[in-house]
Amino acid sequence: MTAPSDLIFIDNQKTSTGRARRMIDLKRWDANTVVGWLEDDFHHFGVTIEHEANAIRNVSATAIRFPWTSCGFAPESLKALIGKTMSPRCSDIGRLIEMRQQCTHIFDLTGLVMAHATRSVPHRRYQTITEDREILGWRNHKSPVFAPTTITLLQDGETVMEWQNEQGYIVDAASGHQQALGRGFREWTESLVLEQGEYATVLRRALLVSGGRAMVHDKYPSAAAMDQPELCYSFQASRRENALRVNGATKDYADSPEDMLSCLHTRP
Repeated sequence: MTAPSDLIFIDNQKTSTGRARRMIDLKRWDANTVVGWLEDDFHHFGVTIEHEANAIRNVSATAIRFPWTSCGFAPESLKALIGKTMSPRCSDIGRLIEMRQQCTHIFDLTGLVMAHATRSVPHRRYQTITEDREILGWRNHKSPVFAPTTITLLQDGETVMEWQNEQGYIVDAASGHQQALGRGFREWTESLVLEQGEYATVLRRALLVSGGRAMVHDKYPSAAAMDQPELCYSFQASRRENALRVNGATKDYADSPEDMLSCLHTRP
């Protein structure tokens, strides 16, 4: 595939990203408690929801590994969920709390934990695998542009969804549906049955996160230096200057998925 003519190469550029993995574990701890853990190359978080009937009685989160110093304070923002009614659709978390005031990944995990709390299934494990992507170049010095790739979602070791991805669009292997990753994506997932919508939500975030493998994050002293929109807790204008880089926080699980989720037997 030929790179578009408006792309440049910068000193952060790599030739390819390698295989990216993300692991999510959801577990019913007891009759009124659900625990979730998430890990990828850049993040390791845990969330606990305590509930009574359909109401959230308490929520807590633990930040084990994260890119910016401010991320460790993000879990406090989840307290706004206490007293809210749970939903079986994980993306409904966006109707209960404001995403941009949360850590994106804790926010996503909390939605998955909430949805799991409404199911009778005691345990679920997701793994996403984004295959090696060639980096064609960079747009505006900060946005990598990738060659096509395939991303696969495993649930409890079985493939349940697979996409082809190219230039901001995905094609679902099973249905042939083509969908932009940006505007309209949530509306599409909410038109799907619950489990398919959850699968698509998990895959989208994993695909977006996998692009981080194109970058050397330790070259950015703060979140402000990355010059990104105010899409999450650490990138808010009020925090980004003081959101300092946690050097050495990135790991590479391309060939060692068995090393992920080391905190599974603890409660956040």
